Amino acid sequence: MPVTYNIETLEDLLAHSLTMETEAAERYREVADTMDVHNNPEVAKLFHLLAGYADKHAAEMEERSKDMTLPHIAPWDFVWEDGDSPEAADIYQTHYKMTPHHVIKLALKVEQGAHDFYAKIAHDSTHPDVKAMAAEFAVEESEHVALLEEWIKRYPEPVSHWDEDLDPPMMPE
Repeated sequence: MPVTYNIETLEDLLAHSLTMETEAAERYREVADTMDVHNNPEVAKLFHLLAGYADKHAAEMEERSKDMTLPHIAPWDFVWEDGDSPEAADIYQTHYKMTPHHVIKLALKVEQGAHDFYAKIAHDSTHPDVKAMAAEFAVEESEHVALLEEWIKRYPEPVSHWDEDLDPPMMPE
């Protein structure tokens, strides 16, 4: 059964958008910190850069909603399909030895998910202003996807066994 995103007010849409961007920045920073701990500075730097972009987008959402009262939405009441914001990178798709290529692939998946989220709202909503704003956000996300598709060309796909480690870090039980 297809999921329907029941967002019928600009306030609801902006509350979801602000949370998406905030969670994206938090997740990127969390992964960046992990990469710093594992002495993967190039990847950490890319994750910090992505977090900065998410912060910028969150500030834009705050600016757009400055004259509105956004609703408080309980974490379990957001309309995301799997409990995680479409723009929060899946931490289980990270690896301490990942390369910049992997970072960009992960960011591409996140941005495509955000695009699909907004496109679905633009399609499903019956409120003309919500449809218009969601369509605008979908276009913006598609621009992010296009930008990342250009970025990934800078970073060749790693050779096979890139994640092989004969002495992996110890994880306390």
